[in-house]
Amino acid sequence: MNRLQTVVTVLCGTLLFALATAALAGPADEKQKPKNAATLDDQAATLTQTTDGKEKTSKVDLKYCLKVKGYFDKDGFNIEEVDADGPAARLSDPAGGGNAGMEKGDIITEVEGKKIKSAQDYAKALNGAADHTKTKIKVKDVNSGDEKEFTVDAAQR
Repeated sequence: MNRLQTVVTVLCGTLLFALATAALAGPADEKQKPKNAATLDDQAATLTQTTDGKEKTSKVDLKYCLKVKGYFDKDGFNIEEVDADGPAARLSDPAGGGNAGMEKGDIITEVEGKKIKSAQDYAKALNGAADHTKTKIKVKDVNSGDEKEFTVDAAQR
């Protein structure tokens, strides 16, 4: 009987250790920011890049903003921070299906029908919107993975 108790105790301990390790590691599908990805603060219109361990901040010609911060990759503008009082927190469904707000992990894939892959793409599309009170954006939702279209009242900087 002692041998069985020892085996069960060791198995339970191993299982608890494995569960704790998995919990600390976070979700397996959580997207990781690329090491040298450029970060845009659209409210401040600044782009921060790290080269050879040194941060370099430059201005971006951005006349309107959604009050978000994030980085760019092949998928689009990956949102890391959303101002709770900013336009990105108050998106409208163009089909009249209600309102939504962006959150960390969402990805802006298009602005005014233009694919977003860089700060320059984002600035050009946002600045060039015909009606900034109804700027069209396409967002990939972090929770569902679905890509949805919204309109947003972009704030003037």
